Amino acid sequence: MAEQKTLPTSASVDAHVKRAACIAWVIVGAAIAIAPRSAAAQRVGAESPCDERIAPITSGFGADGPYAMDQATVPNPTLPRQSVTVFLPRGAGGKRPVVFFAHGFGPGVWEAYADLIRHAVSRGYAVVYSTYPMFGATLDVRYDDLWAGFAAAVGRYGDRLDLTRVAFVGHSFGGGATPAMTYRGVVQHGWGSSGALAFELAPWYALEITDAQLKEIPPRVVQAVEVYDRDDTNDPRMAIDLYEHSAAKDRFFFRVQSAAVSGCAVTADHSTPGRNPSLRQKQYGVFRPFDALMDFAFGNAAARDSLAAMGGVSSSGGYAPLRLELRPVPADSGRSYNYPWDSPQNPQRDRR
Repeated sequence: MAEQKTLPTSASVDAHVKRAACIAWVIVGAAIAIAPRSAAAQRVGAESPCDERIAPITSGFGADGPYAMDQATVPNPTLPRQSVTVFLPRGAGGKRPVVFFAHGFGPGVWEAYADLIRHAVSRGYAVVYSTYPMFGATLDVRYDDLWAGFAAAVGRYGDRLDLTRVAFVGHSFGGGATPAMTYRGVVQHGWGSSGALAFELAPWYALEITDAQLKEIPPRVVQAVEVYDRDDTNDPRMAIDLYEHSAAKDRFFFRVQSAAVSGCAVTADHSTPGRNPSLRQKQYGVFRPFDALMDFAFGNAAARDSLAAMGGVSSSGGYAPLRLELRPVPADSGRSYNYPWDSPQNPQRDRR
């Protein structure tokens, strides 16, 4: 792999992303107004009427675990007005494996991802939700603030966090930041010695990570990327590039498909991991692979077979939106994206 070119200036990217910020305030602003800042938050937005036509996952990967959710906040030393939120499985003893979550570009309220966070905690994992500023910051500063929040949570709750088993998970802007966060945690700080996962959901441009640094991430770190077939925000070629240039021994590329269930449309769009209203879509398309990837990364070799199986078409005619692709290609090369692959802001754009 060739060394990646010099990154674009943060100022040029800021001009490009402010358009998305306006949308983000509208989408996530409702969560600020109506979602309670408590562990009791169970859903994101309104429920999809299609969900009652899809059988819930009640056991195995994708099903909720036994734990309720406790939460606490930690000041982010670089963001005096924002706190890092730490979620812990209530009653779970000992140190817990940790999910370091990087959110999409927007206000950074955790309620936008309440379904995913609640599910992860129910399975016995701790989740650290850090933030970064929307405006008045360079991209370097955003990445540093995101990392500072992770580090602050470790400093405060290190006695509850098992840093030998870690996952870095991110969506959109956070998905693009996930390789750099994985590098900092695994390579620079030695986390994940007993298992590590990098999971990028509809990633934006991957910055602050060179090809040489990608090679330094140990091959034992499991890597997965996931895209959504009706995503008009981020070009899936960003996800394909991360998949193709990964040094991971075990890597996975998932595509979540939109579907019509008994005449009801379940749309896999950019909001799928967060504010998409369909909980069933999240169970089948996000929670199920997440659970299997975590199990596999932390030592359950049999989970690899489950990952391969859940990427196929259901033989029973049930809801099966997930596709596992070994040689992914863009599903619609003519589609227009808010953030296309060939944008000057993309430091990898000359590779394809």
